[in-house]
Amino acid sequence: MMRAVCGVAVSGDPVLHAAHELAALHERREQLAGGDTSEIDWQRAHLVCEIDRWVVLRAPRPATTAPMHTESIGAVVDRMAHFAALTYRALACGAEAQLRAAQTRLHELACGYDDLVVEVANGARRLPDGPADGTPENGGAQPSRNLPRTE
Repeated sequence: MMRAVCGVAVSGDPVLHAAHELAALHERREQLAGGDTSEIDWQRAHLVCEIDRWVVLRAPRPATTAPMHTESIGAVVDRMAHFAALTYRALACGAEAQLRAAQTRLHELACGYDDLVVEVANGARRLPDGPADGTPENGGAQPSRNLPRTE
């Protein structure tokens, strides 16, 4: 995941591809500085929904007692892409304090993302906007536990 949000194109995995696209959109957004970002933000929202849909279709059903996470996986990936873009911008500007702050946040988010992926894959964490009626959204197919990690 870190490679994808840091600009390395990944093929084959839809979540990593969307993460890479989110990173590119955040870089474009940073360059607009005060311009109209509504189209970029709409594209980001679409990619976040695509990630979330992919996760819901492939993650195992969580236990009914599993705690709810405050954000979807797509939202976490979007924030990771944002901090990757801020890291590159601070690096390009020579802004060391901002660079360290962005790198720290990106690292913290990567750790949190890894923890969240493990919990979701184990059914120990529920996500917002997951299936509410108790039936699997994947049509009863065996869920995949291979959500992308930050490695």
